[in-house]
Amino acid sequence: MIHELFNDMWDLYARINPQVVKVKELFDSREGREVKNDHIALRTFNHPRINRHVIAKSFLDSGYTTVEDLKFEKKKLDATYFSHEDPTLTRVFISELKLEEFSPELQATINRLVDQIPNKAIEEFNFCNSGVPWGVIKQDTYEALKSESEYAAWVATFGFIVNHFTISINDCDTFDNLEKVNSFLKENGYRINDSGGEIKGSSEKGLEQSSIMAEDVDVHFNPVESDLVKIPGCYYEFALRHNNFDGFIAGSADKIFESTDNK
Repeated sequence: MIHELFNDMWDLYARINPQVVKVKELFDSREGREVKNDHIALRTFNHPRINRHVIAKSFLDSGYTTVEDLKFEKKKLDATYFSHEDPTLTRVFISELKLEEFSPELQATINRLVDQIPNKAIEEFNFCNSGVPWGVIKQDTYEALKSESEYAAWVATFGFIVNHFTISINDCDTFDNLEKVNSFLKENGYRINDSGGEIKGSSEKGLEQSSIMAEDVDVHFNPVESDLVKIPGCYYEFALRHNNFDGFIAGSADKIFESTDNK
């Protein structure tokens, strides 16, 4: 079931964000084979019904184990990443927004959304890839959330889908550093997330990461017959690991989160 879940995750991610298919095709074509994924990332809130431990249940039930908890004080996020002893199964990174650190208005909005989710839906194996499990939000709700947290607005709009897949540069034959990766992407018209520099991390820290900025996707806010609105969707990340480092660096991931910001 877990392999099917990952396939479904890619299908939904790619359907909403067609540019990621083009990125993968570029890398597959250059490599002459399918590139390997380093990790996926999911987003949620620390509400007890849908916190990161709830979202992780399908992975834990499939043999994944918790590796490490991470804190992102500036972003007001906590996160956990999970791995599986089967090397063909990708790492999983799940973050959650700490609602108590935001205004009563934001908390009330998110609580109203979460209250709409049936218990049965949360119990489903594919809940972590179920899309929007509450009613479509209004555009002014999106704007109000975004004024406090781009992350909150993104989750309220897209719900539970993979926020990004990540190409493992270690498993590529035609790239030996992220400078070449970023140049290749820019040559093909993609915008690199340059918050904190185009490359986050270092070989000394064990992990280097870069990402493209999420491209705008068409969204129907409530009422659904209203005009389409363009907002940032999902993005693609690229990871180069050193010295068998298997984890994540909070300071780098902090900047990667900004790949879905309105810029």
